Amino acid sequence: MEHIVNNIDLIAFLTFIFSWVGYSGYLKIFRKNKDNLYGIMLDYRLKWMKDCLKREDKSVDAVTLGNLMRSVSFFASTSILIIAGLIPLLTYGDKIINFVSDITFLSGKSEVAYELKILLLIIIFIYSFFKYTWALRQYNYASILIFSPTDSHEDYNNAVIRNAKILANAARHFSMGIRSYYFGTVALSWFLSPYLLICSSILVFLINYRREYLSKALDIISN
Repeated sequence: MEHIVNNIDLIAFLTFIFSWVGYSGYLKIFRKNKDNLYGIMLDYRLKWMKDCLKREDKSVDAVTLGNLMRSVSFFASTSILIIAGLIPLLTYGDKIINFVSDITFLSGKSEVAYELKILLLIIIFIYSFFKYTWALRQYNYASILIFSPTDSHEDYNNAVIRNAKILANAARHFSMGIRSYYFGTVALSWFLSPYLLICSSILVFLINYRREYLSKALDIISN
């Protein structure tokens, strides 16, 4: 009897999970350092809030927040469409397996293996949807906080830190949603080969690290 998941598939899956969870855990520990995009952008958000809370006309800030919220809303809507497209594929496992049975380089040609891989993709994009909607809610909270008046110098200082942190946290969850898209794309490679899943998981891990700590964009905004 053919095994649903063999050893190399298990290794590939664990590599995928460790690449994603490991990178997210690394950022959680070190994101407050000033040598990455999160830390530097937090400083810019603090400067933005210091200037914003002093201005009476906050129309530019409202437009900026609106642009941020529209970006998040787009990805949240896209996640729903992807999930809606993936769910029907669970019912076509037998037909697809019969169709690709003669393609020698495809892995996991059992119906159950196919359904597990589709289920993994569904879980990934459900996760992304929750991250995007939580980011969107935090941007809504930020818009209320930004337009709330400050009555004293102490209130002003507290508001600057509070508003910058809620904006940074919203951006962090948005980034986690984007990261789930990256790894959702990686998960597609499992349909072709577990070896490809291992290689692409490690590659995306390195790409994410480079963008966060070694990218040209980081050099530009840190100067």
